[in-house]
Amino acid sequence: MPKEIKKTVKKTTKKVMPAMVQDMAMDSAPVMSEPRKPMNGKVISFALVIVVIALLTYKVGPWLVPSIVDNKLVSRFELWNRLEKSYGTQALDDMVNEKILDHAIAKAGIKVDQAKLDDQIKNLEKQFETSGGLDEALKQRGLSREDLTKQVKTQLAVEELLADKINPTEDEIKSQFDAGAATMYKDKKLDDVRGSILDELKQTKLRDEFLTWFAEIKKASKVKSFGL
Repeated sequence: MPKEIKKTVKKTTKKVMPAMVQDMAMDSAPVMSEPRKPMNGKVISFALVIVVIALLTYKVGPWLVPSIVDNKLVSRFELWNRLEKSYGTQALDDMVNEKILDHAIAKAGIKVDQAKLDDQIKNLEKQFETSGGLDEALKQRGLSREDLTKQVKTQLAVEELLADKINPTEDEIKSQFDAGAATMYKDKKLDDVRGSILDELKQTKLRDEFLTWFAEIKKASKVKSFGL
């Protein structure tokens, strides 16, 4: 090969080889992808809101919409509105009275003995044994065991609070017996029915004394009513 051609080949090879090595290096190098853009905060927040709404609809939906009639919703708000119009005033008055009574009992420092409370519940269970049981009776009245326990506890507390005013005298017991001697207590002696007469008179006096006492504490209570 002539010297001129050899020199030309060498020069060309020197120029081409670095370019080829560079291309091979680029081909063998790991491909770096473009960095991902972080998700927009608003998009994430919106997605979370959608998820929360979906969960609430699944869990709370029946509570918000208790019934559907021919694809028409009966909302809880409509139900409340109807109940409020029909029984709202009475229900509000009952709630106010309950709070006044609870406050008066707490202020007097009355604490009901648990044994007395348990005995009273057991007596009620016996009374309803032949009529489907106590739980069934409570269900029919829209009450729970917790409601019953609260009512019994309140009654026992009131009895203790007014104990010195509800004990019948011997004259009252004899007068009650004499009034029913020809009918209810016919052919019976006073000692035979003394216990039942005593309980009956206690309940009557308790009711009368309670109404008088509660009227006084309610009058002295600070109650603000804003209407329904």
